[in-house]
Amino acid sequence: MTASAALVLRSSGAIMVAEWHRGMPQRMVLVCKTGGAGDDEQWKSEVRRLVPGLEIRDWPDIGDPSEVEFVLLFASAPGLFDGMTGLRAVLSAGAGVDGFLGDLPEGVPAARLVDPWMQTAMAAWVVQAVLHFARNMPAYAAQQARGVWREQFEEYFEPRRVGILGCGEIGRRTGGLLADLGFRVTGWTRTPRDLGGLENSHGEDGLDDLLSGSEFLVCLLPLTAETEGLLDAARLARLPEGAFFVNASRGRVTVQRDLVAALDSGRLGGAWLDVTDPEPLPPGDPLWRHPKVWITPHVAGVTNPVTGAALVAENIRRARAGEPLTHPVDVTRGY
Repeated sequence: MTASAALVLRSSGAIMVAEWHRGMPQRMVLVCKTGGAGDDEQWKSEVRRLVPGLEIRDWPDIGDPSEVEFVLLFASAPGLFDGMTGLRAVLSAGAGVDGFLGDLPEGVPAARLVDPWMQTAMAAWVVQAVLHFARNMPAYAAQQARGVWREQFEEYFEPRRVGILGCGEIGRRTGGLLADLGFRVTGWTRTPRDLGGLENSHGEDGLDDLLSGSEFLVCLLPLTAETEGLLDAARLARLPEGAFFVNASRGRVTVQRDLVAALDSGRLGGAWLDVTDPEPLPPGDPLWRHPKVWITPHVAGVTNPVTGAALVAENIRRARAGEPLTHPVDVTRGY
C-alpha cells in the first residue's frame, strides 16, 4: 500500500483532510471558506483543479492523525492537533493567526496568508471608510432621509491627518493610497521602521503622539497579548474631539464599552467597524443601532480561493522541501 501523508484543512465551520500520497505529483490543498455553500464549492473546485485526484474528507474523520503533515485553518478546535506526530507546518487560511496560535504544537512552524488580493481589498475598505467620514457622508445620508438638498462644509482638500496602528503589508498599502489622496498619514509601529514614504511614530510615546494628532484613526493591529484592550478609555481620550475611528483588525484590540462611551460623549464623531467583540455582534448590542456607527460583518479583506490557493501551495512545497516558509509566524510576538 502506498505510504501517505495527510493535510488537515479547517475553516471556521468545516474541517477537511486531504491525503498526499508520496510518489504522486505535487499536490495542494486549501480550506473551504465558510459563508455559504457557493463559497465552499468554489474552494473545493479550485483545490481539485490544482490537485487532480485529491481526496477530501470532513473533520473529525481524518483517519490516522500520525499521517497528518499540514494543517490549514482559520481557527482551531478542541483536540485538533492530537496525535499529529508527523506535523510539518500549520498554515493560516486568513490574515490573522490568533484563532489557533494558542493551540499550536511546540516546535511546529506556522505561516500567515499574505495575499496581495486581500491586501488590496482591505486597503480599499479602509479608504472607503475614511472617505465616508471625510466627505461628510453621514450628514448627506441624514439629509436624504429628510428630502433636503444642501451642501455641507468639507475639509477634504486640506491635508487631514490619518493615524494607522499596525503597518505591515496591509497598513503600508492603505497608507500609500490615503497619502495619494492628499491625507497626511502617520503609521505607528512598536519599533522604528521605514514605511516607504509614510511618517513613522513608534513606541509608547509615539503612540500618544499619534493619537493626539489623528483626525482619523485606523486600526490594523494583530491581536496579541500586548494589543488586546490597547484602545481603552484613556487612549481614546487622547484623540482630538470629534475624531473618527476605523477598525479592520480585531474587535478585542478595543475596549468596546469604552468605544461606545467615547461615541456617546462626542469624543468620537463616528466609527466604522468591520470587527467587534464578540462576533457575530449580539442582536441587542448598542453598537447595532448607534447613530454614529457603521458595521460590516468582518468582510474588509476576505480570502480569495484563487490567489490564496497558490500561496498555500508554495508553503506546502517549501515545507516538504525543508525550506523556510513564506511569511512565518513569530510565536513570541503573536503574529
